[in-house]
Amino acid sequence: MIVEVIIFLGLLLAFYIVTQIKRTTSTTYDEVYIAQFNPKCVADIKKYIKCAKLDTLKVNIYIDFTLKNIRGTRNLHDISRRNEMNVYQKVLLYLMEGFGNKNIPIELFGFGDLETQDDEVFSMSMYQHSVTPNEAIQYYDAVAETVEMSGPRSFCPVLRHAVEQTRTKGQHLVFIITSGIPEDPLMNFEHIVESSWHDVLLIIIGVGEGPWNGMSRLTRSSSEKKFSNSSYLLLDMYQDRVEFLRNIVLTTNDLSNNLAEDQARVEASHQKSD
Repeated sequence: MIVEVIIFLGLLLAFYIVTQIKRTTSTTYDEVYIAQFNPKCVADIKKYIKCAKLDTLKVNIYIDFTLKNIRGTRNLHDISRRNEMNVYQKVLLYLMEGFGNKNIPIELFGFGDLETQDDEVFSMSMYQHSVTPNEAIQYYDAVAETVEMSGPRSFCPVLRHAVEQTRTKGQHLVFIITSGIPEDPLMNFEHIVESSWHDVLLIIIGVGEGPWNGMSRLTRSSSEKKFSNSSYLLLDMYQDRVEFLRNIVLTTNDLSNNLAEDQARVEASHQKSD
């Protein structure tokens, strides 16, 4: 009987050791992959998202439909060229190729049209989650073909909506695709600060010629923020989709780490007070 117990305990110990080795190996692999991240294709981007656990985020994409997208005879939302994507289609396609899968719910919204102006956002996907890049482009094209652009350009309705989404659905990663800075930077900065207190991660993606003066100040760190939750990138800074997506996921991971560090500080503070 004693021998059987010893054998049983030995098997349990062996099982525990093997399990811990697997966990350690998996964790070490993820950490090494993240540290040595040098993607060659979109599949590498997706692998990074999984290793960095960014696939737990809910993603909202908001697209600027203000009149600021029209410069003379040029319309950045022009979809009439069959064999050439406009800049909004490119960014939307890239984001969907990188983040779109069955585990990451993605919703598409627009702002700045004649109906919503600077008050609200509107759903481009009829509040359905977009899973494939083709679905997202189809939703975008349907809106771009009929939308009446207006303004003024403001990210405030986007941030109010993102905060409400976070309250009801959990932590959100928010992408704003826009052709310039908002017309009231101070009010927009105040909304970005407020969004940090609701765990919103914000990345503003600039398309077209801008102007971009003031974007760094708009997304800057501040003692008013709960954590540093915002950043921006310009599409024209990157040569191809892989380089663009590499910087998107690295920025996302930085913001996510900022949030994790803040949550750890809060937890440590609660433990001290207890």
